[in-house]
Amino acid sequence: DRTETIEAGHPLPDRNGMEGAEKIHHLLKESGPQDLVILVLSGGGSALLPLPVKGISLAEKQEVTQLLLDCGADIREINTVRKHISQVKGGGLARWAFPSTVISFILSDVVGDPLDVIASGPAVPDPSTYAEAWEILEKFDLIREVASSIREYLLLGREGQVDETPKPGDPAFQRVHHLV
Repeated sequence: DRTETIEAGHPLPDRNGMEGAEKIHHLLKESGPQDLVILVLSGGGSALLPLPVKGISLAEKQEVTQLLLDCGADIREINTVRKHISQVKGGGLARWAFPSTVISFILSDVVGDPLDVIASGPAVPDPSTYAEAWEILEKFDLIREVASSIREYLLLGREGQVDETPKPGDPAFQRVHHLV
């Protein structure tokens, strides 16, 4: 009676996934140093746990995801863009959970098991940058195709007007442990 199942969309994120991410955010912001957060991640987690940054809609996130899928971008490229327009990806979930202890069990579907790529790395430091996300959209000639809100947000990030995703050394990762 304390567990809830939320079916969500893949490979494109949907409203159910966004509502689930919002519920997780609410739970984690109530957690503290005495709490243990058990996180289970698998392939598809990037689509299943969408929570766009403020100013970007779910529809716009769906659109950029579809554009990246259609143009042949690889999973690392797709997830670099996703991480930079998301509240949860690229270490965002670790920030929500801090200072709780987080143990993440990860089922990898990515060759080499790079933790920052699996499910877009919600509980790991993100080595990618806003500049790289912008370059990926340029590489595939998508800059003019994506919503203006995404272009504007990535530009603000490139200019340092929006905080980067958490990097190695961020305190949010002090109590995070992973098992692949």
